Amino acid sequence: MQTRSRTFPVQEPDQNVLHRAYFAEQICLALAAQIVLINLLSHIFSGVDHLLPAAMLHMRISTALFVLSATLALFFTEARGNRNFYRVGKSLTVVSTIAAAMTFWPPVGHLVVQLDNIFSRDQILQSQLLIPGLAFVLLGLVKLFLRSRNSIFGSVADAAATILALLVLTLAFEYVFAKVGIPGASTAGLPSIPTLICLALLTSVSILRRAEYGVFSVFLGDGIGGRIARILAPILLVMPFLRELGRVRLLGAHLMPIPYATAVLASMATVVAFVLLLIVVRLINNMQTEIHGLTLRDGLTGLYNFRGFNLFAEQAFRLARRAGLPFGVLFIDMDNLKIINDELGHQAGSISLVETAKLLSVTFRETDVIGRLGGDEFVVAGQFDSEEISVAIDRLRSGAAAKTRLAGNRFFLSLSMGYAGSDHSVDETLKSIISRADNAMYKEKRAKKRIA
Repeated sequence: MQTRSRTFPVQEPDQNVLHRAYFAEQICLALAAQIVLINLLSHIFSGVDHLLPAAMLHMRISTALFVLSATLALFFTEARGNRNFYRVGKSLTVVSTIAAAMTFWPPVGHLVVQLDNIFSRDQILQSQLLIPGLAFVLLGLVKLFLRSRNSIFGSVADAAATILALLVLTLAFEYVFAKVGIPGASTAGLPSIPTLICLALLTSVSILRRAEYGVFSVFLGDGIGGRIARILAPILLVMPFLRELGRVRLLGAHLMPIPYATAVLASMATVVAFVLLLIVVRLINNMQTEIHGLTLRDGLTGLYNFRGFNLFAEQAFRLARRAGLPFGVLFIDMDNLKIINDELGHQAGSISLVETAKLLSVTFRETDVIGRLGGDEFVVAGQFDSEEISVAIDRLRSGAAAKTRLAGNRFFLSLSMGYAGSDHSVDETLKSIISRADNAMYKEKRAKKRIA
């Protein structure tokens, strides 16, 4: 089995994850742009109201302009290859961030409220500007230092992104809790639905962009931490919401006394946490096994590499010696790999190597240690004597001939082999046995050349 190898360190972003993140960013920006443009047009042309549900048509003019500016800024700053677009994006970010911060100043806030009241169906209070204004200031800080690796500016961007995500989650949970009837929750003072959706979309884009450079980079990493973070993050985000929703439903149904309901929910939270622990441990164990296999196996054939073969063959040799069992080493060399590479190409050469590895795997037992030492050299070590190895050699030759016929004689699979068995009465090492098997293989190879 061929094992995929990594060519970049685990702390670097996974390119497949980056590609999916970029695709998600474009979808978020397109949705935000569509929502804000239809809301802006609905203030001018009543005929576009049917393009969105009625609940999605209550975005204020000032908020819509902030959303549009942020969307365009994120779109333009992504075009790093075009310097003019990038400058436009940065300028929009600076202007919109300053404008959002100015809304906290009473005279400017009063003017914004007057502008909104001209176009809005409902009267708007200045206090309703505070939450959107804070959100757009935080969003602007993230955009300003989006790709900063500097410790100070990068920390500002990470902190702003964290607070922004917390703010949007709080608003979203409050809105949902109010809609499902949780006591104490209310939609009063909350931004409208389209504003909240656009904030969530823009926050997602900003965090995904910032994740390439800042503290959120763990979510894009190719290592164990990155994979675990991507799996657990959605669960951890949803768990508190589900627990609170379950608590209210359980108490509202009066199925059990309040103390028992609290105990049941606490027990369920403990079970969920324990299940998550088991998932994390299993993921770590599986990934450690994968890493261990990558360091001990050949990437092309899936057999043990030089290091893996020496490790496990040495263990098998010591076990056989301690138990007084026979032990031998078979050294195999492909006779014509260079000819196959020269005449048919390296792809055909790789196929012949893989076919040889498969032939060795089906010929020998699972307890035997099979390795590819490099190039066209293979080696097998195990508890077998000269009679057993003779049978195995005959099978290898027959199998090589059969594979040559199946390949339509596109390449001729020929193997030179040499065997050496251990003598427990002599104090020898695995290395010396492999050396004797190697010499025996070269004797056969030279004999073939003399006959040819």
